[in-house]
Amino acid sequence: MKLKKILVPVDFSEYSKKALEYAFLWGDEFGADITLLHVNTVFHAQHKLPEFADTFLKIADAVEQKIHLWMKKHHRKYRSGQLDIEIVQGASAAKEILKYIANHSFDLVVMGTHGRTGSKHILLGSVAEKVSRLSPVPVLTVHRDAKALEVKNILVPIDLDDYAKKTVDQALALANIFDARIHLLHVIERIIPDSLNLTKTDMRKFFELDPDAKKHATELMLDLVGDDIRPGMHLQLVEIGDPQTEIIRYADKNKIDLIMMATRGFSKFDYFWSWGSISEKVVRHANCPVLVIRQTVLAGITQSNQ
Repeated sequence: MKLKKILVPVDFSEYSKKALEYAFLWGDEFGADITLLHVNTVFHAQHKLPEFADTFLKIADAVEQKIHLWMKKHHRKYRSGQLDIEIVQGASAAKEILKYIANHSFDLVVMGTHGRTGSKHILLGSVAEKVSRLSPVPVLTVHRDAKALEVKNILVPIDLDDYAKKTVDQALALANIFDARIHLLHVIERIIPDSLNLTKTDMRKFFELDPDAKKHATELMLDLVGDDIRPGMHLQLVEIGDPQTEIIRYADKNKIDLIMMATRGFSKFDYFWSWGSISEKVVRHANCPVLVIRQTVLAGITQSNQ
């Protein structure tokens, strides 16, 4: 994994502050350039009128000054690479961030997340979640309450599909850079509808019909690691469970510093039909940072390394 340019959308909140701390951490490890991006949604339409043009320019200048003061107050000077500041305007922060990503060559986006829940969240969603779902480059989301500013334990949830090997390979590369321990987690999701009244006990009886099922799944996990098996690496198989619940539970219990996940990148229809993807739910609720990489990106990384 190579990171030369990191994008950090900021809004001056505590969430942005924590995200920038992590961007500095990753930037130091990779020697990357960092760009701070602020989306100004004030006068997003009106500023095009002549009578509002001067006002918008003054606001944009004030915002840039605020970013500089904010940086000086909360953070050390970034020395590992170039630090740039960009300001754009638009009606939607998520839309403008995605547009900026599409028009520039970034290797990673680092964002703070509010972790909101409830009906307001279902209706409006989160900027960080939308960007992580649709971004063509990997997105690292950081909750304000993230504690350890380090990457020593990396959790990699896998579903043993065609992209599992690529995900594990990238996680291993990241672990080498940060000298971190890898945790692989596979959750056998309960796919039987609740309407059938099939309890977890019943499901266990179902899996007991094939006593080698757990052994086979473990062997598949070992195959993903291959010759890269190392001391301290932990493989965990959960026979029955809700994937996002088990992922977050494992992360909290084992003091995970980073969750690394592959995602399909749902379309709007897929997203609302399924009420969000597993990766988005983990982004929303996890206390530690979450790195989301689209499967198409993983394929591209693998091809470029061949």
